[in-house]
Amino acid sequence: MSISHSPYVRCFWTGSLYLTNGMVMPIHCTHISTQKIEVEAPGGLQGSKMVKLELKAIHEGKTATIVALCDPELDVFNEHNKHYIKLSYHTISNKDVEFIKVFADAHS
Repeated sequence: MSISHSPYVRCFWTGSLYLTNGMVMPIHCTHISTQKIEVEAPGGLQGSKMVKLELKAIHEGKTATIVALCDPELDVFNEHNKHYIKLSYHTISNKDVEFIKVFADAHS
């Protein structure tokens, strides 16, 4: 099954980022699509080649916990003294992709 593309939209969901060294960081999403996600975190990726993302999503009264394994694309220390991290999904369920697609389509 191919994953359909959705617009890249602003997002304010919160969650956690799990690094390969065992560290867990609180994050909040800044942009999301069915292909990629951008988050802000208090710390960087610390060499993680893959991370686990858990996001508390809400749209039109419906909630979901989106869980994905992600490949890091970018980790930049920004002007807010946070790490801006861009990730692409490596493994994500069809149900979570559909939730993101509905949210992104409604906000584009």
